[in-house]
Amino acid sequence: MPKNLRLAMLSCAGCTLMLLVTCGLACNVFSAAQPYILAGNGFTNTQTSLITTIRSAAYLLGTLAVGRYYRQIGYRAGCALSAVLVSVSFVLFAAAKSLAVYYFAGVVAGIGYAFGSMVPASILMRRWFRSHCGLAIGVCAAGTGLATVAFSPLFTSIAEKSGVDHAFLWTAVFCLAAAAVVFCLVRDDPHALGLEPFGKEAQESAQTRALHALHPTRLRWAMVQLAVLLVSGIGATGFTHLMTLYMAEGMDAMRAAAAFSLCGLALMAGKFACGALCDRLGSYRSNYLLFGCFILGYVLCTLAPLRSAALMLASAVFLGFGSSLNTVGISIWAADLSTQERYESVLRQFQAAYGLGGLVMSFLPGAIADLTGSYAPAYAIFAALLAFSLFTLQSTYRLARK
Repeated sequence: MPKNLRLAMLSCAGCTLMLLVTCGLACNVFSAAQPYILAGNGFTNTQTSLITTIRSAAYLLGTLAVGRYYRQIGYRAGCALSAVLVSVSFVLFAAAKSLAVYYFAGVVAGIGYAFGSMVPASILMRRWFRSHCGLAIGVCAAGTGLATVAFSPLFTSIAEKSGVDHAFLWTAVFCLAAAAVVFCLVRDDPHALGLEPFGKEAQESAQTRALHALHPTRLRWAMVQLAVLLVSGIGATGFTHLMTLYMAEGMDAMRAAAAFSLCGLALMAGKFACGALCDRLGSYRSNYLLFGCFILGYVLCTLAPLRSAALMLASAVFLGFGSSLNTVGISIWAADLSTQERYESVLRQFQAAYGLGGLVMSFLPGAIADLTGSYAPAYAIFAALLAFSLFTLQSTYRLARK
């Protein structure tokens, strides 16, 4: 095996593990803890949802510093340190006895996620892979789905038998071990090692060249940013509250965890598919398929009050598959709508929109549940906003097609 391919694959594996910790555990699997935090402390839905809101605010602030962070310490150490921060946050969650400590733990988790987000993973994959870059990004992002599949039922099982504090502590131990592995796997840049990126330079399609040459007006660019904000905020928030939705509608904890794991399995498949489809079909056609699954998942979630196990499982599959858009999709849209030189800048803009979206959206399900007695209306609103986002993004791609 060529040395550049071997190191490219190792860096891809390291980024996958990093995202498993920083996004998969800190965000997705944390949703398995929310029902226990809610029931065990007497907090309201809004107070509990505020943990994720504060985490999103910390993530947003962290994205503003991520460029300087990696320039100072490099990608290898930076990716590992992000996992260490998530480990510290789980220790704090385990020790928390008050809202203030829960909120502070959310801040630490948000900073860890910001420094270990899709930004470093996407940049590293574009450095190491000339061809099949979308697939490589999808493989990295699949780590978040793997965390959901493997750790959600495990976390719930430990929480049921020994308490949520023990579940948090064991998760913290795993995150710390993962940080050491990430440091061993990731390499910053092939050129610094006297190597070339793997693969031949992919020939740009006419549409890709047109997108790169496109100079959108300030209004159109603002609308694209709004679409990214909505997709990312809705994706993160809807996913995080999914297990809470199921349990609020009468599903027991272990079955809800199993359904959430199914959602994670669909998320893994979606992230592989998103990268591969965009490489093969282009983003314009792939967006229709992926957004269709995403919107259908949210529509099915609005039917949760019917308490149909089949509908809940179907919602988990479609929502999970479509949720690939708020990680892999954003990275690919950034590549489509920028040149190679501007990619890192545009990607950071999109990730800032991601953080702002999570901040804006994260409190809505809890607040709506407190007002209406159900999380389902929030998912109906989210489905409508996703349809608007699809229209906005595709109108920009259509400009290039013309």
